[in-house]
Amino acid sequence: MIAQDQPTCFPEKVCAAVSSRQDGTMLDRTQGNRHANDIVTNRQMFCKEVNIDYRQCVYQIISYDDENTYDTICQVDAPNTLGVSADVLYTQSKGVGLFLPIADCIGTVIYDPQMGALAVAHIGRHASIANTLQKTIRYFEKQGSDVRNLLIWMAPSVKRSDYWLDYFVYKDAPEWRPFVNETADGIYLDLQGYNRARAIEAGVQESHIYESPVNTATDRNYFSHSSGDTSGRFAVVAVLH
Repeated sequence: MIAQDQPTCFPEKVCAAVSSRQDGTMLDRTQGNRHANDIVTNRQMFCKEVNIDYRQCVYQIISYDDENTYDTICQVDAPNTLGVSADVLYTQSKGVGLFLPIADCIGTVIYDPQMGALAVAHIGRHASIANTLQKTIRYFEKQGSDVRNLLIWMAPSVKRSDYWLDYFVYKDAPEWRPFVNETADGIYLDLQGYNRARAIEAGVQESHIYESPVNTATDRNYFSHSSGDTSGRFAVVAVLH
């Protein structure tokens, strides 16, 4: 865990943290067992370092199956280390940690200090196309939140300069155009900028959105799928106290 990369935007009632390569991988995608003993030990040790009990966490399972719509929001009220398949975990329960293994995608923590509500969202390209962050903000609103109170932190992730695609079918869509660079060698996407814009459009105050400057594609302290780490994952964890 790297001290200067931790979020500082949340009050003491929320503990949120991001692991690094030195904490070991939080998921090995080459193994059939996502809860292998050595992997679970890494999770436990990382959580212990930030005063979270991994046994009280909900492990977030991200599916890339064809039928996944990438906008599934699940409210959780009790720990489940075996895992819950969801693109977003939401809770108002104190002591229930939300644990997300991740690589280049944006691990996003959303907190409402008035409602005492917390969510962790997996925001990658698929979830961005599905406008999952904006849908999560609307979910908070349906639970009674005033979206102007929401605080959003985006964890270390791949930046526009390094998020390359050979094609992107939405490159000319008006909402995407400002966040697409089309070059001779392909297309580069600004997922952080796109999602920031969608959050502001949904009513979140611009000053309440915080983005980690860490680029996982170039910072070797973090696992990066785009840089060849096809198996390793770091993690974002958050809990209400």
